[in-house]
Amino acid sequence: MRIGIVFNPAAGRRERFKAIALKLLERCQEASLITGGLDYGENWFDHGDSLEIIEIHGLDFSERLKSCLDGFLSRKVDLIVGVGGDGFLAHIGAFIIEGHYTIPLLGICGGTANVGPLLGFNEDTLERLDLANMNYAKVSALAVESAWRRTFYAFNDIVIGDTFLGTIEGKMTNLSARAFVEDGIKLEKKPSEEITTADFALLKNGVSQPLPCFKTLQIVASPLLESRHYNGKAITGALCLAPFFPVCGAVSLLDTVIIDSKLESPLKAVSIQQLLFGEKDHIAIKGLSSYLVVDGNVCYYIGGEISISCLPEAVSTARLRN
Repeated sequence: MRIGIVFNPAAGRRERFKAIALKLLERCQEASLITGGLDYGENWFDHGDSLEIIEIHGLDFSERLKSCLDGFLSRKVDLIVGVGGDGFLAHIGAFIIEGHYTIPLLGICGGTANVGPLLGFNEDTLERLDLANMNYAKVSALAVESAWRRTFYAFNDIVIGDTFLGTIEGKMTNLSARAFVEDGIKLEKKPSEEITTADFALLKNGVSQPLPCFKTLQIVASPLLESRHYNGKAITGALCLAPFFPVCGAVSLLDTVIIDSKLESPLKAVSIQQLLFGEKDHIAIKGLSSYLVVDGNVCYYIGGEISISCLPEAVSTARLRN
């Protein structure tokens, strides 16, 4: 078995990378291991370790990661191991989707939040990794598009807002999306309450949906990966209907910024409006004046409209067998 291993050089938990690299060597002794150069893998292993190193090329992170993943493909790997957070694994997932590849992905937690479905292992469960006894499952994604922009793929969530969760000096905090996109810096910021314009509208298959009576402070869209989880749980609102219909995703309009590192116990009720959609549905959100954040990755400023659709069974993931 040939395994390609790539680390996120800017991950929030890099201090654990050497320990993760050691465990991978211990659990994958029967496999041929290939990794990226520099902080994409090489620097986390001891120089005496027997790995093939792929030289990294490119002017920015996206190009360098692609050069590593292309190297894996040219060497015909059977499995890609990604060590990082939700955003890093989403980059690898997008590479697999856009290339129409079928290589399974094994994600190991090493980022800021580590809550998405592509992350099947952490440092502790890695002790039980058994390459001969793995469970492989297909994970769906949401595709989000905007005019003249590339398509992004969300496995955990799409968020409309002007902050995102990041790490500064080992601490998770709210970071400015604008500062990150325009200047490439991490700057702490309080989430804004202005994310829409007077043209704000939510449409499903071209039909306008009723907007909430409250001011929308955050918009979140997510694939519903385990809809049966909501069966009989009326407290989840519209999500409890998901098991009974061909639903693959939901959009939520909220009067509270939920994705916030400074969360405190809410002093008031949190209002939410939910819209379910299926594989053949098309969602459009107009009148936006904020940033697109996909699985924790800041993508771009939205000065208008985005569209969202489902991509069922987009990526194969490797997990422990129950």
